[in-house]
Amino acid sequence: MIRTGTMRAAAVAALLLAVTTVDAAELRPLAIIDSQKIAEEYEAARDAQEQYQKFIRELEREVTTKEKALTALMEDIESKKLLLGEEALATKTQQFERQRAEYFQFRETIDQRAEAEYKTRIQPILDQVKTIVERLGKERNYGLILDSAAVSVLYVNPDFDLTNDVLQALVRGEK
Repeated sequence: MIRTGTMRAAAVAALLLAVTTVDAAELRPLAIIDSQKIAEEYEAARDAQEQYQKFIRELEREVTTKEKALTALMEDIESKKLLLGEEALATKTQQFERQRAEYFQFRETIDQRAEAEYKTRIQPILDQVKTIVERLGKERNYGLILDSAAVSVLYVNPDFDLTNDVLQALVRGEK
C-alpha cells in the first residue's frame, strides 16, 4: 500500500512537472513598464499632471488665503480686546467662530475635491495604460507585468521592458 501511494505521488509530480514545463515554454514569465517614463513622455499624461498640479496649487492658495484671514481676525480681536465693549467683542468672537468653522469645513472638502480632480484628469490615463498593458500581456503571453517605477528593480533585461510599446499604443490612441 505504501508503495502504491508513493507511485501515485511520483506520477502526480511527473504530471505536474510536465504541465509546468509545457506552460513555462509558452508563457513568458515577466515584463515591466515604467509608469514614470510614461508620465514624462506621453503628452496627454504630462498635460493632465500639470493641470492637476495647477488645481492643487490653487487649492493651497485658497487654504493660505483663508488661514491668513482667520489669523488676521484673531489678531484684530486680540489687539482690540480691551478697547471693545462686551457686545462688540462678542460679535467679533462670533464672526471669528463662524469663519473658523467655515475654514475647517473647507479643509474637509479639499481631499474630496483633489480626489475628484484626480479621477477626472489622471485616472482615465491610468485606466488606458492598464488596458494596454493587459492587452499586451495577453497578446505576448506574459505571466506578470510589473511597474518598475513602483517596485525597486535592481536589474531588468531590456527585452522585457514594454514601456515603449505602451507609449506607442497611447500615442496611437489605442485602448
